[in-house]
Amino acid sequence: MRLVFSGFENPLELEAGEVSVFEIENGALFARVAASLKLGCGRYALEPYSFWDEEREIMPKDALMLISDPLSLPWDDKGFLSVVVKQVEREFLEDEDLRTEVEETEGVLRRKLELLGMGFNADIGFALEWDLKRYLKFLGFGIAFQEEKTFLDNLLNFLSYALDAGCKKVICFVNLKTFLTKKELEQLYEHIFFLKLKVLLLENKHDNSSYEHERKMAIDLQFLEHK
Repeated sequence: MRLVFSGFENPLELEAGEVSVFEIENGALFARVAASLKLGCGRYALEPYSFWDEEREIMPKDALMLISDPLSLPWDDKGFLSVVVKQVEREFLEDEDLRTEVEETEGVLRRKLELLGMGFNADIGFALEWDLKRYLKFLGFGIAFQEEKTFLDNLLNFLSYALDAGCKKVICFVNLKTFLTKKELEQLYEHIFFLKLKVLLLENKHDNSSYEHERKMAIDLQFLEHK
């Protein structure tokens, strides 16, 4: 996949398993690019851009997930959760022994709860049949930020969650390097390489270090492009 900005000479190559880093040292230009990606307007943005898969253009909403605040990862993304729930439902239906056991357990629970209504004069009972999806929602099924874990651990867990959810979008983090040491970046890059996700780091500072599984494009204060 390629990210093409109208005002820049070179496209950004976005390859699964490799981290693309786009460094923009000019503050005003950095803000325009970040805002343009966040709004998702593509060719109509302040800094017009487009995504391409070979010769096919991809709509920005289908191509990019922008995380402007790495400290607030989108754990509650409905698209991710929907895919994971469907996978659980599929495995539940395929495992006949587990399904039978769960349904029998649910029946026992229902009968126990119905005893609570024995003192009423009217007929009191359950109107809905048991449903796995509703049950998972009731229990708050999903993945969540865990405060006792380090920032890096939660970041790696979120990316694993994105893989489980079948994420095909480019996941773009704004100034992620600010929160990570060199060693932690190396761990992050190895994890992304293993997961084969497409990840873009939008940074407002130049980093002289080089890393395996990283491809970089920079625009300096004089608006000159470097690779």
